[in-house]
Amino acid sequence: MYSCEKDNYETPNAVLQGTVIDAHDVPLQLEQGQGTGRIRMEETSWSDTPIPFYLNLKQDGSYVNNKLFAGTYLVTPVEGAFYPVQGETIEINGSTQHDFHVTPYLQVEWVNEPTVLAGGQVTATFKFTRNAGPAGEAMPNLLDYQLFISTTQYVGNNNFDGTVVGGVVSVANDKENMPITITSTAPMKYATTYWVRVGVRVNDSYKKYNYTTIKTVTVP
Repeated sequence: MYSCEKDNYETPNAVLQGTVIDAHDVPLQLEQGQGTGRIRMEETSWSDTPIPFYLNLKQDGSYVNNKLFAGTYLVTPVEGAFYPVQGETIEINGSTQHDFHVTPYLQVEWVNEPTVLAGGQVTATFKFTRNAGPAGEAMPNLLDYQLFISTTQYVGNNNFDGTVVGGVVSVANDKENMPITITSTAPMKYATTYWVRVGVRVNDSYKKYNYTTIKTVTVP
């Protein structure tokens, strides 16, 4: 006969939440989920070689985990469309708020916001600006851009209507700060609201997109 001791550990109830902030001190434009980066967490309270686990990011750059054990963690934004950053040691006990500041590879901005043409296609004009990284960090070369359109607010590379937006378009560094117009390849359904954004990416290891803000258009 064997018996077990009662598990007297309290359930994890510590909270870590915050936002990933870009070079302009606004939340980083992301995809919902792990598509444009993650938060890596390593609990150093009990081990010098902890096994990492990850938190997904929301579209508005925020993240939250409300089922953590209180302790000391090394926390790092990783795998995103931004220059690598050093992890930060955070003491988590109760509810802890912590924001991260990163430098995205690109700032992608609307020049002319999306509109609907007479034929039902969506068109828009945008531009991108390359951000310099930390000293000694080379600026990666541009790769391509794409128009993303969806019938939900979670528009991005992981959620778009591929039948209307067309494929990716190659782009070079010399297009920086130049207005670029992009138009959907097929008409949209009438009497429908769409969420629209443009993503541009560089040729780094992860090839994740930096995005414009999200806009809506309604096809009459």
